[in-house]
Amino acid sequence: MNPSWILLAVLTTLIVTSCGKKHQTKPWIPRSEPLSAYGNHSPYRVHGKVYRVNNNPAGYTEKGKASWYGKKFHGRKTSNQETFDMYKLTAAHKTLPLPSYVEVTNLDNGRKVIVRVNDRGPFVNDRIIDLSFAAAKVLDFVNQGIANVKVEVVKAPKNLQTSPIKQGLIYIQLGAFSDNNTAYNLAKKVGELLGIETFVSILKTQSGLLHRVRIGPLQSENKIQHLIDKITQNGIHGAQMVTE
Repeated sequence: MNPSWILLAVLTTLIVTSCGKKHQTKPWIPRSEPLSAYGNHSPYRVHGKVYRVNNNPAGYTEKGKASWYGKKFHGRKTSNQETFDMYKLTAAHKTLPLPSYVEVTNLDNGRKVIVRVNDRGPFVNDRIIDLSFAAAKVLDFVNQGIANVKVEVVKAPKNLQTSPIKQGLIYIQLGAFSDNNTAYNLAKKVGELLGIETFVSILKTQSGLLHRVRIGPLQSENKIQHLIDKITQNGIHGAQMVTE
């Protein structure tokens, strides 16, 4: 284990005060975790732009602007279906695999922090990473809102060469469309209806791109049938189980 990570973990332990309450942030000791079942589908599209998850992040480093998010999203689900806690040292990134551990350096003041990437974003302007409130507090840019940072991967998930989609996992497919707007509108509608992540998987074919609207991966046959029944009862037909 890298001694510098342990030292940095000790240095980033702090008490965050918010709304009169004190919250202790717990530092991370980076480790290789399994690739999350959710949030790693690739490619994916947001605001008309296509993103691809980086399956070879070793040595990844990037400089740019960081922002932070907090109370508005506190308690909501992250892209890998964990619960966002603004008092944990976490972050959102557009292309790093979930979860990943990165060291973020505030280039404006030299402060550093190790965060665990478990969410997607930020999809705003030229920002390269969105940090939790606690991480922004450590880097001392809460009041400014934006900081110039350097991001370096220190630990990435295990088995990156084997994506969840290639492990014989089960999905519910709601439809496959050549028109991307139709696909994303359906994904949004079903996502809001079920309160579960619904994504669009893009497949290249000889006739062009095929946008497949999916939920999953899923393991319980009872849950799969329950979801299909619920989808059908709400007037959306054609949902079926697929395995890849």
